[in-house]
Amino acid sequence: MRKLVAWQGGSPLLVDDLGSGSGLICLHGLGGGSYFFAGLSRSLINSRRVISFDMPGTGFNLSTVESFSIEGCAEATVEMIDMVSPEPVALLGHSMGAIVALKAYAKRPDKVNGLIFLGGLPEPVPSIKEKLTHRIKRIGELSMTGIGEEAMPSIFAEETLSSRGQLVAMYQRLLETNTDESYIRSIRALLNASAYDVVESISVPCLVITGMEDLYACPFDVKAFADSIPSQVSTEIFDKCGHMIFYEDPARLNETVNTFLQSLESDWEFTYGDGD
Repeated sequence: MRKLVAWQGGSPLLVDDLGSGSGLICLHGLGGGSYFFAGLSRSLINSRRVISFDMPGTGFNLSTVESFSIEGCAEATVEMIDMVSPEPVALLGHSMGAIVALKAYAKRPDKVNGLIFLGGLPEPVPSIKEKLTHRIKRIGELSMTGIGEEAMPSIFAEETLSSRGQLVAMYQRLLETNTDESYIRSIRALLNASAYDVVESISVPCLVITGMEDLYACPFDVKAFADSIPSQVSTEIFDKCGHMIFYEDPARLNETVNTFLQSLESDWEFTYGDGD
């Protein structure tokens, strides 16, 4: 169900709130939206309450704040956590959403029982910062309606690009619906964002997922991130996937996330997959 939710940081947010049971709050990445998690939400509808929303200052929530900020996104997430209370929730962050999840966790560690990082790191690596800085320049030259085609090869895996053109074209069009101004503001906020200071304080189970061909959160960097987490952590690398696993291998993602969430409510350790 889509509904308006009041929060202290700005105008009411349009939020997707689906299912019932223990809460899972899903946080999208740069240029995305709550629609990233539509398939996951429906796969969990009988066992989970899945909450997702376009970040304040983006998408359907473009006008809810004066300007996009990572801190504003974290504050909105905290208020969603409080909305689900008193039951602890799990947080899932994709890409930039991983930073938001970490910052929200730091504010409400007692209300979070698990963290899922999907193609995300505590801050962008230098090569991605360089790529995103160049993208700002290209948006100035082409506008968003010209940037989508350039961005797709670094977002999807090679097989997806070659055999699933309709899917790639659909996401390209969705990406291009972002306004030039909001997308550039989001990039600039991401370039200056870091949540590495939170990692050492993580005390809940974590699931770290990325694609074998993810250029934004490559397996090498993701494994280093996972190794730095002091709590129980499982790492899953998805073959033939880039940065958009929820589109490229949704069935495996849904099963992996569901298995991890079930483990949070039992005394058995998460062991899905082989971890390579």
